[in-house]
Amino acid sequence: MTDINPSMLEVHSQALEDVDEAYHEFLLIYRQDDRCVYGFVEGKDDPVFYRHLIEYQLPEAWSIKFIPTGSKQKVLRSFQSINWIDFCKRRVGFFVDRDLQDFLGTPQQEETNIYITDGYSIENSVLQYRVLSTVLSDVYQITLLNPEEEDLIKQIIQKNMNNFFEAIMPLMGQILLWRRLGAKANLSNLKLDRIFSFSEANFGSHPRDVVLQVAAKQMGCDLCDDNEIAVAEREIRSHANSWMMIRGKYVLWFSVKQCEALWEAIPKLLPRLQSKPKKRTECGLHNAIVIFGPRGRTPESLKQFIERNYLSFISEVKNSRSGSI
Repeated sequence: MTDINPSMLEVHSQALEDVDEAYHEFLLIYRQDDRCVYGFVEGKDDPVFYRHLIEYQLPEAWSIKFIPTGSKQKVLRSFQSINWIDFCKRRVGFFVDRDLQDFLGTPQQEETNIYITDGYSIENSVLQYRVLSTVLSDVYQITLLNPEEEDLIKQIIQKNMNNFFEAIMPLMGQILLWRRLGAKANLSNLKLDRIFSFSEANFGSHPRDVVLQVAAKQMGCDLCDDNEIAVAEREIRSHANSWMMIRGKYVLWFSVKQCEALWEAIPKLLPRLQSKPKKRTECGLHNAIVIFGPRGRTPESLKQFIERNYLSFISEVKNSRSGSI
């Protein structure tokens, strides 16, 4: 076992004061001889994304069991709770969001069985144009498009993604400042429908100052100086892949609303379709995870993590005389 960075322990020390319920749940479901690997995740929605991304890479007889913990701090706390003399590290994975750590100066905890997302969260790696296109086909039955029609839809989505990015960047700059100040901003309280909208499949936004004012009120924090927000915004924009730095839940909102808006406008966009196709199922924020999650592709970084850990463990099990580690 490698040494744990002391600064990371300090950052998460307050979580150690609580009872580690996730660790105890792990002890209850763990079976040494089962053909199963294990994963600690932050939220209850994370398994929907990770199960699809991981299980298809496992051998047919193997599966993965997830233990939602409630937060990044609690995922890392469970890592510290486990006595690694008794368990194989390659069998038990820990999955945490990157959030805005690249801009906060807090060292990430580097362990072979801790996976840190490439972007803000796992949603950022999954919610790409190809996934939106697949949902439009599978769920909204916008199918059999000719090349010109496909190009039109792609242009609309790309334009709206760019406009959404520009509109959300000041807010991400303010969120970064709140994180640095230790402000208790409730990011889940923000109702994006109050500041963004779609009209005939085109994305629209309130002015920058209105976006920031509404967000600050809903999240329960005071706005910082506008010049400071602009500086923080430029920091995020300077990232090699700044689109991936948008909060994943906000990207999910955009993905759902974009698909719904295209479906509503499709008779005007494609005159050959006299009416909207009948949806196979309703798609909204209440079930977006279930619809979008299983249609994503596994990021290369996650593939390598699976190979180094789960697949290595499974290979060792198969080669051992006892059939267990």
